[in-house]
Amino acid sequence: MGGGRELKVVVNVNTVQNQGLRSPAGATGLRIRIRLLGPISITSDGGPIAIPSKKARALIGYLVLREGTAIARTSLTGMLWGERSEDQARASLRQTLSELRGALEDTAQHLIIATKETLAWVPGSAWIDAKVLEAAATSKDDGALREAAELVVGDLMEGLSVGEASFEQWLVTERERFRLLACTVYAQLVERTEHSGKLEEALFFGLKLLSLDPLQEHVHRTLMRLYAAQGRHDAALAQFERCKTVLAEELSAMPDSETEGLAKALRSRRRAATVPAVNRMAERLALPDRPSIAVLPFTPIGADQESGYFAEGVADDITTELSRNRDLFVVARHSSFRVAQDNSDPAAIGNILGVRHILTGSVRRAYDRLRLSVHLIRCATGDEAWAERYDREIGDLFALQLDIARIVTATIAGRLTALAEAASAAKAPENFDAYDHVLRAQHYLQRYTRADYAIARRHLERAIEADPSYARPYSLLCLAGVYDWFWDMAEGGLTIVLAKGEKALSLDDHDAKAHLALGITQLFSYNHDRAIYHFERAVTLNPNDDLIAAEHGRLLMYLDRPADGLDRVREARRLNPFHPNWYWNLEGRCLHTEGRYEEAIAAFDRIDVPQFWTEAYLAACHAMCGRSERAAHHVARLREMRPDFRLAIFKGILPYQNKATLERFLDTFRKAGITD
Repeated sequence: MGGGRELKVVVNVNTVQNQGLRSPAGATGLRIRIRLLGPISITSDGGPIAIPSKKARALIGYLVLREGTAIARTSLTGMLWGERSEDQARASLRQTLSELRGALEDTAQHLIIATKETLAWVPGSAWIDAKVLEAAATSKDDGALREAAELVVGDLMEGLSVGEASFEQWLVTERERFRLLACTVYAQLVERTEHSGKLEEALFFGLKLLSLDPLQEHVHRTLMRLYAAQGRHDAALAQFERCKTVLAEELSAMPDSETEGLAKALRSRRRAATVPAVNRMAERLALPDRPSIAVLPFTPIGADQESGYFAEGVADDITTELSRNRDLFVVARHSSFRVAQDNSDPAAIGNILGVRHILTGSVRRAYDRLRLSVHLIRCATGDEAWAERYDREIGDLFALQLDIARIVTATIAGRLTALAEAASAAKAPENFDAYDHVLRAQHYLQRYTRADYAIARRHLERAIEADPSYARPYSLLCLAGVYDWFWDMAEGGLTIVLAKGEKALSLDDHDAKAHLALGITQLFSYNHDRAIYHFERAVTLNPNDDLIAAEHGRLLMYLDRPADGLDRVREARRLNPFHPNWYWNLEGRCLHTEGRYEEAIAAFDRIDVPQFWTEAYLAACHAMCGRSERAAHHVARLREMRPDFRLAIFKGILPYQNKATLERFLDTFRKAGITD
């Protein structure tokens, strides 16, 4: 995997003078920030640096993780260009370094030391999130652990694949190593927060830990205890059921006696707790005849005092904004805050305040960002009706508070109305298996690969077997089907997709995802009016869903409104800072359609795993910018990926409503040499 010779030249005075290197303590270490946990990103003085190619990102990731070590060029060429001849591979490495220097501009020489035989990343020359996580895993410092936990937003170099076996094998091993490091950090935080009585934080970190390793039975038990300590016995027993399911599916095993004993004790406590509740029936307030909610005080996570003020202010503003809506019943702030001091059980709070729903949340401040998590809870069952996370840069704290309050308020108002309207018609799954399979499917659908979609479909089909009257698996099958169709564009493929969506709506007409899926399907079936109808319904049912916003942008582009479409796609990226990488494709398409070719190229270049259509778009945009060689390069890549590609086929899946716009768009491909 490369030479292990330690890099000594970084402290050699002559080398510093000859190569213009700064010391690790210099300004470069303060300017450059590299994030590898999740999609690779690099910033300089807060501004993003676009890395031009996947191989370049792979090279940076490898060098950074082995900072301070001189790595033989032959090792790097074997890892990243193993199928090429030695001369071709070395030339490719030189070209990639040249691209990196162009992207990093004047900082490149301070980050990478290049000799004729080796390359090395200068240690201490940049802030690196993966190194922060490594250090925290062996630390006992609470602040270091919390900082590291904030940094874990995805897999190491998420979404990156270069198609070289050596690199992929190394990356799999490194991803597992960093997953275990993250587990270590979360485990320490669970133990510390539980010991100090911070139950909500302990739950937060415990759920994070299980998302990385769901087979840790002792963590399931910890969560069961934490829920029980909050008086949430139903949630504790639901956690037991999840534990039992995952052990059976993954290990063909049952929970051990300690876990079973804890579940038995929880059932007894829950039965005992219902006795006094029956005696207090007369104390319950009657539920109003309209959607009702109480906003509870939000929880500040961490010691930052401003987070506490912000948390209280957001909850107060949400209460005020919701109260403006005459179709809602909203409990006054004083009452909801007072009741929350003495109660944590949603059912008890609902009984005392006479509401069907409560809104809870937490606020965490990290450096120059604030993260707000919001949860809408059904009082009768204690389960979530809706949840969202908002990640914002800190500027004017008061303006930020109002902005988030208004966004949350708009979403909650729409969600409460939809829930009330659907209360008698919408049907919950008859058994836990159906819901569990839907949850598993959603996990795989978020990865946006054909292999993951195949797994998701199997789970959705099992959900339908478990409960044929449950709408959600049909709507997700429709959504998966239309995205899967993008890869092969098989004739007649959308007919089956439409049937799934119509089935979902026959079971629950208030499923926003079903309307979204049908909207996309009708669009690509050239039924523009039906597409508009379903998109309008989806937006009404869930106006803050980033996927709906992004796909709405696609629709507007095809309706000859690319500028409006671009605004919607960018709104989707604001709603979800950790959005799927392919949102850049939609942004590039809107810019391409509008004739803003340079900006379109910048968007397309940010796609981690370009599909064949991406290569076609890049070829067309480069051709329109007069770069015939770059256009030819992308045409060649297109032919490698889809030798049968013809513009006539492509034309059939571009549902522009205005035929003149379609022809102008197709002319950009013809200029690149892509013909019918």
